[in-house]
Amino acid sequence: MFKQFGRFFGALALVCSGATSAWSDTYPSKPITLVVTQGPGSGSDVTGRLLAGYLGPILGQNVVVENRVGASGIIGHQSVVRAAPDGYTLLFTSTAGLFVVPVMNANAKYSLSDFVPVAPVMRAPFAVLVANTPTAPKTMAELLQAVRSKPQSFASAGIGTMTHLGSELVMRKAGVQATHVPYKGSGAALTDLMGGQVLFATDSLTASMALIRSGKLRALATTDLAREGSLPDVPTLSEAGIPGVQVAAIGGLFAPKGTPKEVVDKIAAAAAKVLANPDVAQRFAAVETDPLKVSMPAFNDLLRKEAETWSPLVRQLDLKQE
Repeated sequence: MFKQFGRFFGALALVCSGATSAWSDTYPSKPITLVVTQGPGSGSDVTGRLLAGYLGPILGQNVVVENRVGASGIIGHQSVVRAAPDGYTLLFTSTAGLFVVPVMNANAKYSLSDFVPVAPVMRAPFAVLVANTPTAPKTMAELLQAVRSKPQSFASAGIGTMTHLGSELVMRKAGVQATHVPYKGSGAALTDLMGGQVLFATDSLTASMALIRSGKLRALATTDLAREGSLPDVPTLSEAGIPGVQVAAIGGLFAPKGTPKEVVDKIAAAAAKVLANPDVAQRFAAVETDPLKVSMPAFNDLLRKEAETWSPLVRQLDLKQE
């Protein structure tokens, strides 16, 4: 009897394995939904639609972007957690959505473990910025001296955004403090920075480069390990005397937990082809974003490091969102 059961389950395993392989060979057989948690016209939306437009022809099916906005991205993330793990619902998200919002907001009820990382997509570098005026600091050393000499304030695109946490991380490494002034988005924050209402901000080059090029803002330091190609004369934070700090928005594709590996691998291979396309690289560069061309093990390691940086910082600052 035991031998008969053994043969039965062995045959069943072979049948299931064959079915999985055949199913993955036919994937995708219908359109794929790519969930973006920000509204039309946002940076995430633009990147998601760029990605979808190139992914579709490679996979042989339309990839349809669906903006599921609300509650700081919680609605969109939760919808993907609840979706069938079949490869037909994907999520494009980044650092704040994965490692900041779930810690700040008890209603989020999701974490990185609820998703399968599918493919790295992008990395958006940041810079420490001041108004480009004769009286504004001209170096990071001058900025830190100004913060130490008397109470100062810094702007951000909102509480818990990467622009907020980036400045907090820089100040902690430098051993200084300043008052946080949150705005509703980078546009409003950088406008007041130009007007001198706040001393500095840490924001993405995507949001600030046009203002830097026009001479309205001055970049004191960039926040990656190497200098930015678009700002070759601006030192890194390490070169400016604040080593060990990296601030960038990391974005990628994710699927619901349980999505078959064969399907994940097929999407990952297609995404790698997209990032290798020179036209895509040009379009990324136009918005000061880098294609994130790393292996999946390296992407997973990067996600782990991001979690170790940002989630504890949110807890230390005791940031709450309802």
